[in-house]
Amino acid sequence: MSHPNYPHPQQNGPSAPPIPPPPSSFGAQPAFEGQYPAGPQGEYQSAPYGQGPYSDAPRKSFMVTWLLSLLLGTFGVDRFYLGKIGTGVAKLLTAGGAGIWSIVDLIMTLTGNTRDKDGRPLEGYQENKKKAWIITAVVWLVSIITGILLTIASIAMVGAAIDARKVPVAPELPSASQAAPAPSGGSQTGGSAAGANSMVATVSEGNTVKVSVLDSIYTDKIPGMDYMTAKNGGFFAIEVSWETQTGSSFSSPSNFTVLDADGKEGEMVYLDEKLGPLPTDEVGAGDARKGIIAFDVKKGPVQVVVFDDYGDKAATFNLTAQ
Repeated sequence: MSHPNYPHPQQNGPSAPPIPPPPSSFGAQPAFEGQYPAGPQGEYQSAPYGQGPYSDAPRKSFMVTWLLSLLLGTFGVDRFYLGKIGTGVAKLLTAGGAGIWSIVDLIMTLTGNTRDKDGRPLEGYQENKKKAWIITAVVWLVSIITGILLTIASIAMVGAAIDARKVPVAPELPSASQAAPAPSGGSQTGGSAAGANSMVATVSEGNTVKVSVLDSIYTDKIPGMDYMTAKNGGFFAIEVSWETQTGSSFSSPSNFTVLDADGKEGEMVYLDEKLGPLPTDEVGAGDARKGIIAFDVKKGPVQVVVFDDYGDKAATFNLTAQ
C-alpha cells in the first residue's frame, strides 16, 4: 500500500533522489535556528582575570621613579610621576613625612615593590637595580660625610664667635719703646702716693681707689681710627688701672682729664671698643678695671688729673708726652 504523501517513482525514467522525511516532533530545531552565527556576539572579547583596558599602555620607568625618589622624594615628585596624585600631595605637604616617608618610598623602589597607580610593576627594574643600589649607597655616604663636616664647621664657627665676643681683638697701639717715661711721681689732692706709678685717691666718703698708670704714648694716629684728626698736634694715650680698695667706686674715662704745659685741657677721645678703652663700670672692693684713655693734646709735659665722685680733683700725675 502506497503512502499518500510519497508519489511512486516513474517506471520508465531515471530514478529521482529520495525526498528527506519531514522532521519529527521529537528533537526538532527551533524555527529561528541558523539565523545568527554561533559564538560571542558583538566586538567585545573577554580577557583573562586581572587585565583591563590599560594593559597595553606603557609601564612607568624604574630609573625615572628611582631618580625622582632619590632627588625629589621629599616633594612627592615620584608619586606624581606614578599617577598617585593624592598621596603625592600629602607627601609634599608633610615634606616627605619629615623625611621618613621619602626613605621608605626609595627603599620600596630599590627592592622592586613599587607599583604605578594601576598596580603594574615598573619597567627596567631587573636590568638596573644593581646600578641604582650602588649609586644610592654612594649618595647616602657622601651626604652623611658632608653633614658631619658641616656640623663640625658650624660648631667651630659658633665657638669662634663666642670667643671673639669674650676677648675682643684690638689693634695695638705703637710699641712701648715709643712711650713716654713712666711717671716719676705725682702730686695729689686728697690722696697719697702708693708707688712710682700709683696714687691712692678718695673718691667719696669711705671709698678709696688705687689709680695706676701702666703705660703712655704720644702718637699722630690712633690705630683703626684714622678718620680722627688731632687739633692740637697729636693724641696722648694712657693705659690705666682702676682698683677699688675700700667700699665701691665707679670707673669711667670721664674720671680723667689732662692739662698741657699751658694749662689747656686736652679734648677726650672716645675710643672704639676694639681698642680696649677703660670700661664704665661699678667696681667693688678688691676688684679692678684696666683700659686706655686718650686725649687730643699738645706734645710735651702733661698733668693727668683724677676726679672724685663730686667732680673735684682727687689725684694728679705729671707725665711727658714725647
